[in-house]
Amino acid sequence: KKELFKRLLKRDQKDKNIASERMKQFKQDIMHWKEYDFTVINDKLESCYKLIINYISKRNDKKKFLDYNKEYIRKHINKLIN
Repeated sequence: KKELFKRLLKRDQKDKNIASERMKQFKQDIMHWKEYDFTVINDKLESCYKLIINYISKRNDKKKFLDYNKEYIRKHINKLIN
């Protein structure tokens, strides 16, 4: 959450209120993760990159099924919103 707020502040340096308003939407926005085919936690750039490349590769090969640790994502989301 802290990193997101810092990024929002950098994006719109004119008004801190805009970043604060966007953060109010954070909890609602983050709960949409379940609606996506795949979710990646962007905490370590290199591992995140590898996961995304792996996902794209497997999506291009329709015969392969891609699974990921949804429970890990769920726990991470719960930490962020609580």
